[in-house]
This record gives sequence, structure tokens and C-alpha cells, in this order.
Amino acid sequence: MNWLDTETKSILWKEPEPKLASPVHRPVAERLVSLLRCARSCLALILLCALVGCSEKPITSAPAQTNPTVSTNPPAPILFDDFESSKLAEFWLPADYGSGRYAPGAIKLSTNYARTGKQSVEVTVHEGDIEQAGDDDTKVERADLDSGHFPLLDQETWYAFSFLIPRDFPVVDTRLVIGSCKQTDVSRPIMAQRYRNGKHTLTVESHGKKEDYKLPGFKQGEWVDMLYRLRYSTGKDGLVEVWMNGKLVAAYSGPTAEEGFRNAFYHKIGLYRDRMKPPMTIYFDNYIMGPSRTSISRQ
Repeated sequence: MNWLDTETKSILWKEPEPKLASPVHRPVAERLVSLLRCARSCLALILLCALVGCSEKPITSAPAQTNPTVSTNPPAPILFDDFESSKLAEFWLPADYGSGRYAPGAIKLSTNYARTGKQSVEVTVHEGDIEQAGDDDTKVERADLDSGHFPLLDQETWYAFSFLIPRDFPVVDTRLVIGSCKQTDVSRPIMAQRYRNGKHTLTVESHGKKEDYKLPGFKQGEWVDMLYRLRYSTGKDGLVEVWMNGKLVAAYSGPTAEEGFRNAFYHKIGLYRDRMKPPMTIYFDNYIMGPSRTSISRQ
């Protein structure tokens, strides 16, 4: 307890020395001493919380649903790219629903960094790259990869990947999404991993409601390992769970799909931001998608 000064220690833990008037009054005085000690213990606990912070409630997995909707769709495919080949894996689609609209040279294999092996994928966005209209009269730009659109309604799907943001990456107060899960033809993401003004966060949005989660920070220039678990559902049996460097950091249960839209879901990694001048570059490695945690751990 070296962080407490001598005066504070004396206030909290100094034993009382009551002078009892007579044996008759001794039980009453002893009771008062006991109450005083209890009060001082409570004060000590309050002061400890103020000085070092009380521990937060640990994040637990979303509660299991007793009667989840049974899917008639095939399970999610197993996709894997360690970015060690001379080209990207065949399953990758360019951004914007696979239309091929990302700037030439925006996505390429690189030896600058590697989580494992010798290569990773380098993603760079410049001002005006694939510019589109955003929310509230903003302009957005992007460079990202799309893992493909699959009928995953009422299915559990797992995604794993590593990312590295270089030390010289611009830290600005501008919207930036580095990973998202979406439903085809729904404009906003179901889940989005964000990095804005040095703050690492997650949003989950469905049925007009939005949940925000604060994720642990990380050091630029170091690899971060991510794991997502999603169950796409229009009902209460939907779920989102996120692990970061092996630790569960966010858990949500509730709707994760919109009714009246296509049964097609996809995951994107890259850079999606409001328009700005400085270019940004991020690296990804060891991308895996599958129908269970076991299926992706075998890759």
C-alpha cells in the first residue's frame, strides 16, 4: 500500500484507544469501538476504489437460446487466406458487392509486416478513392475486401483475422471502419469494428437500435488478433461475440438481421472512412471464416 500517504494510513487503520469510565460502561464503549472500526473499514474500501478503480464486471458470453430457429440453409463455407501466395485467394471480392470498384493498387500483398510467414495484405486508401455519398451529407471513401455473400440466416458463423496499424498511421477524429459484417442491400453494418481518434470501439445495430462497446486499446505497429462469432437472425436468438488477443471483449444477444431483405451476409476488412486528405494504410493476415470455432481452428 505504498501509494497511500502516512496521514491517510493513520486515518484508515489507526486503532482506537478508548478510555472506559467504569466497568458498567465497558459493554457500551466496546460496541462503539466495534462500530467505529466497521465505519473505518468501509471508508477504506471507498478510498481504495477512488484511488485504484473498482474492478469492472467481467464480460460473459451471450446466454444460450433454448429454442433457436433451425436453419434450412447450408452451413457457412470454410475460407482461408494466409496471404503467402502470389495473389489473393479466389474467394475475395473487391468492395461494393464485388463490383470491382476499388482504386488500382489499393490492395496488394506485402512483405512489410507478417503475423506469420513472410507476407500480409496491405490496404491503402487515398482521398477520393471510390467516393460515395455518406450519411448527413458526408462523402465516404474506401479500400476493402469482401469475403463473399452467403445465405447465413439462422446460421452461426465465425471469422478470425489479424490486423496491424502502422506507427505512422494518422490518428484523427474521423469515422473509420476496419471490419464489418453486413446484410446485402442493408445500408448500415450489423456489426462494425471502428478506430477513431485513437479509440477502438464496436457497434452492433439492428431493428433501429444501436449498441456501442468500448474495446481494449492497442499499440500501433503491433499485431492484434480478432475473433468474431455471429448468429444472423431476425429474432432474439441472434448474437455477436468478439474476442481480442484471446479475451472476450464484447457480447450482444438480440436481432442481427433485418426482415424483408435478402438472405445474404458478408464480412469486409479494410478501410472505410469519411473523406479526408491524409492516406491511410493497414495490414491484415491469416483470414479465416467457418461455421464453428473448431472449423476455423483447424486451418
